[in-house]
Amino acid sequence: METDKRNFIKNPSIKNLVLFTLLWFVGILLLTLCTTDLFTESFFRKKYVMIYFLMTSSTIATGRLYFNYWKNKNLNSHSNAE
Repeated sequence: METDKRNFIKNPSIKNLVLFTLLWFVGILLLTLCTTDLFTESFFRKKYVMIYFLMTSSTIATGRLYFNYWKNKNLNSHSNAE
């Protein structure tokens, strides 16, 4: 039998969820402060397309982490009920 390798993306714990949420929030905040020059410039400029891509991809990755957490939580709660 093969052992089921657990990783933090497919089977995140609540500690992983909190840690990556904090890292995501700090990263988005720092990128926003960087692009707006501490809120003195407009956020929507064409030259910041790569930073928008980074923000979007990190948001999607954090969303997948939440989705996997809730999916595994529901899956485990159904297996405990049986």
